[in-house]
Amino acid sequence: MANERSYVTYATAAVAVAAVPLSFVGPGGLRLAVIGLLMLAGPGTALVLLLRLDPPRSMQATGALPLSIAIAIAFSLAMSTLVATAMIYTGLWAPPVAVTLLSIATLGLLAFELKRSGQWPKRALVRAK
Repeated sequence: MANERSYVTYATAAVAVAAVPLSFVGPGGLRLAVIGLLMLAGPGTALVLLLRLDPPRSMQATGALPLSIAIAIAFSLAMSTLVATAMIYTGLWAPPVAVTLLSIATLGLLAFELKRSGQWPKRALVRAK
């Protein structure tokens, strides 16, 4: 299960990092796919990983996995809506900036999750002799 969690973490981080340059330039179809995936499941997936809402294998058949997916999608769409609404009310409408803010939020939540799970790279302490 730990490997599956790390794969989901790395895939979510890759989508968040790839969305930033694609929000400015890039082929239309690729932009649509990557940014759409970030807005649909980026921050929410990071939140589900942080809160450890993924169920053990024995509970996946009981409905806990669909609940985690629903929470991830709902949180991601709520974050996207809040960012867009704040940008409209402030009069600073810039979609690439909104994508960058969502990517930063996703990467921040993933960093907290990695630090909490102990997978964050530990620095080697080098002492001078």
